[in-house]
Amino acid sequence: MKHRVALVVLFLLPALWGAGTLVGALTASEKVECPGENVGEDGEERPGPMRPGDTQCSVLDGSVAVATRTYEQQRSVESLQRRRDATNGCLLLLYGTAGTLLTWRAAKPARDDA
Repeated sequence: MKHRVALVVLFLLPALWGAGTLVGALTASEKVECPGENVGEDGEERPGPMRPGDTQCSVLDGSVAVATRTYEQQRSVESLQRRRDATNGCLLLLYGTAGTLLTWRAAKPARDDA
């Protein structure tokens, strides 16, 4: 009995993690956020989400710029990340749910119909 509970808990953890990841991906904001310094059309840095026409988003690693992206590139990166999160969340939820159900079903005592 203790082993069944332990296995069910071990399968429920990825299911819950997957559900959280999936909900996070589905409810993510559509605003395009620059993870570093955002440079507008006028060449000036400005805070807040990127807007169409923004020319450069410096992606920072600490205080060092490692890449630059335009508005469209950053929007594509964020869209891809949301799709990856949704896929991973679905897979974890499916794995956890299937494992929980199989463990619960396999550990049930056999009925004696005699």
